[in-house]
Amino acid sequence: MKKAFLEDVLTAVSRCFCVAILVVVLCIAFSGVRIVKSGEVALVLRFGKLVGDTPEEQVHEPGLLFCFPYFIDEVVTVPVESVMQRTVMTHYTDGQIEDWKSSGYVITGDQNIALISASVKYIISDPVAYALYINEAGSMIDACVSNSMLETASKTGVDDLLTAGKEAYAAEVYAETQRKLDLAGIGVILQALELTEVSMPEEVRETYDAVNAATVQASTLLEEAQQYRNTLIPNAEALASSIISSANAQYKTMVSFATNDLSEFWGLLDEYQGTPDAVKTRIYNEKMAQALLKIGQVRLVDDGDSKIFIDWE
Repeated sequence: MKKAFLEDVLTAVSRCFCVAILVVVLCIAFSGVRIVKSGEVALVLRFGKLVGDTPEEQVHEPGLLFCFPYFIDEVVTVPVESVMQRTVMTHYTDGQIEDWKSSGYVITGDQNIALISASVKYIISDPVAYALYINEAGSMIDACVSNSMLETASKTGVDDLLTAGKEAYAAEVYAETQRKLDLAGIGVILQALELTEVSMPEEVRETYDAVNAATVQASTLLEEAQQYRNTLIPNAEALASSIISSANAQYKTMVSFATNDLSEFWGLLDEYQGTPDAVKTRIYNEKMAQALLKIGQVRLVDDGDSKIFIDWE
């Protein structure tokens, strides 16, 4: 009886062991089946070596991926469609700068000190380079951005960096950073670079704020003066044009009158040269008639009174 019991136990244990072995084998077999999610690509490392000779063979698109079990093949997924963001503060510090050697800052082209931080957004353009050939890609991006900020700041005045030249500075840092990333072969493309903070050390911040306020006020006054100029000059030009036009019209009228009078004079002169006495008499009568027409009232005076009052209309 004991022997039969032991045989049953051994049989059950054997079955359980076989089932366990089968489960382990199946798990190992199916461990090579992976699902690559949307927005990602996969790289297969076989005994640590990248599988495939061309980019098409090395990079596997989203979907089911069949490879050898995990102890033979290692699958590395890379989010190629995700826009990633990093805040770069390698050369930035907040508050007072107690230790200049360990604090982040940039030196501007006019030998001033500025504190700058930036935020970058990027996508992965080369998953092989990003995942396999670069160690600590984030640190590499930070270094390229910081180096570009230092280099560009050395060619920029502090006033431009704090005011109107900020956008131009950011654009140049963006272009220079992308150039350095391309040279490093990191496999990323910048989507945006934004300066999140541009300020001066706490010790001189109040002074620079006052300078900035004065700069803004000067720009405002200049803009107001330009607006006044743009309004005043057209009005003055319109008035000058009106005066010139009126003067030209008056000139033409006076010239016309003078021409008529001159024509009449030459005609009268020709007539006078022919019959001077008749012309004199006619002109005298015409002028007297015109004078008498203007007489409003005639008063009679006594003999010997030399004063005659004539009322003119």
